[in-house]
Amino acid sequence: MAKEVWGTFSVKDHCDPDAFIAEVMLYDRLVVPIPTDSVQRTHWSENRWDPDLLDKLLEILGERALPIPWTKQREENWRQRFDAEKSLAAEWAFAATRSELIAGLPSNVTGVQVVTNFPTINEMERELRIKPIEATADILSHRSVMAILGSEFLVPENGRLSHEDRLKQAVELSSDVSAGRKRAAFWRWQRDFFADYGGIINQATINAAIEEMNDLLEEQKASIRRQRIKTVVQFSFMAGSVVLGVCDSPLTQYVIGGAFASVGQFMAEYLPSAHRDQPSPVSLVHDARKHFGWT
Repeated sequence: MAKEVWGTFSVKDHCDPDAFIAEVMLYDRLVVPIPTDSVQRTHWSENRWDPDLLDKLLEILGERALPIPWTKQREENWRQRFDAEKSLAAEWAFAATRSELIAGLPSNVTGVQVVTNFPTINEMERELRIKPIEATADILSHRSVMAILGSEFLVPENGRLSHEDRLKQAVELSSDVSAGRKRAAFWRWQRDFFADYGGIINQATINAAIEEMNDLLEEQKASIRRQRIKTVVQFSFMAGSVVLGVCDSPLTQYVIGGAFASVGQFMAEYLPSAHRDQPSPVSLVHDARKHFGWT
């Protein structure tokens, strides 16, 4: 059984103007907190978290969403994590909300990858404090370094359609068996890239991997376009850590078609390092524009 990639969300993520449209194209299932009773619904309304809107969006998502009640115990767990991280930006409080939902995922899921989600490139740069560095073969050898993978993906065109109508189209585009298989192939490729510790030793290794990813992306886009729903290109970036072998020369960014990779050209202050005995933590951002020198 193929591993699935589920995305977790905070109590306010559904209030974004394009909530869940890009995410349902990227993830197999969306794990979403919901209020438990009328008292909590009132509390959410007072905080402008719009539970009525959430009801509508969950109805559209259907089986592609897993609603999880935001119980008092979950809120208490979240509050303890928030109190421990008060020195960080306020947005991390909602990231903690997403993390708390991991405990509610069903045991029959073959594999779950919870990805920290940023809505824009600028937010990811600000929160992770990403900075360019001068990469040399000496500093890269046997080191855990930051890798950024970029890819194009399609979402329903904005045009004159409402948010809800676009979400319906996104669910339609992303929910058949073919779409699920192509999504699984892409996430499997991403896992392999970040887990291939010691395998990245030269530019040719990266170039071959990105060419493979581009082929996967082209297959995805061709399948979506056959469904005759108007779409536009958006961009996703995944940032994580990889451990390199002995590099024979500095690595450079590589672009082919809709795929991009940068290994060792940036550092992130808050991105945990990869270790050989466990998967790399990954952050994901989806945005309407390219970045990181991707031309």
